[in-house]
Amino acid sequence: MTLDDHLASNNDMSESPAANAEALSSEVEKTKSFGAANKHPMQGMTAALDALQNQTMQIALLGNVGTTQEISELRDQMRNQDQKHKEALTEIQSILDDLLQTQIQDSMRQKVEEEITAQIDDMVKEYVAECLKAHIPQDLQEEVAMSKKELEELNLRLHNSESRRANGKLRSNKPNDLLATMYMLDGQVSSNYPKDLKGLFTLRLDKIKTLMTEYGLPNITESRESNLNRLMQFCGVRYQLVE
Repeated sequence: MTLDDHLASNNDMSESPAANAEALSSEVEKTKSFGAANKHPMQGMTAALDALQNQTMQIALLGNVGTTQEISELRDQMRNQDQKHKEALTEIQSILDDLLQTQIQDSMRQKVEEEITAQIDDMVKEYVAECLKAHIPQDLQEEVAMSKKELEELNLRLHNSESRRANGKLRSNKPNDLLATMYMLDGQVSSNYPKDLKGLFTLRLDKIKTLMTEYGLPNITESRESNLNRLMQFCGVRYQLVE
């Protein structure tokens, strides 16, 4: 790189500090990365400029640049460029510090709050469990657990009953109507469960047998029509296929 290239580079970097600052402001993530790797960018840039100035002056003294007046003008120009760089970098560094301080504080505050909340939740659960063991008899705890299980089973049966009632209103001439979901014993809907009548009618034999197994339906055969009729009856669909 020639001396003119160095000077052109210096001029480019010092022309628009506001533009540099605006670019940094619009990209917070890049600003964080830049700030972490370059805590004090002024120091490195100033050192580079000083080295460039010294090198330029050495070349000038060897007679490769020009007259004494040209050397003096070059020295003044380098000093002006150096001052402009310092001013630009000071502005950028100030904006960078403000952004880093705000973003890091907000990020750390949110992380700390989340960790504290999670720890409090765990402590409350442990405390409640210990209180239950200490103050509620074992037989009563078992009774509560049994009641909870019975309630879950009741909710499952209620859901399936309402789904059968809804599916009973479906008609074969509207195959795209949605099929109300049915819960398995674990309270989940099978991933193989069809979403509408069309999907139900087009089930393959292997899928039908899988669904019957998942929902605990007996009398699985090798007849697609027989198995599908059994599945349709379980779902509450009123009409049957002709075997």
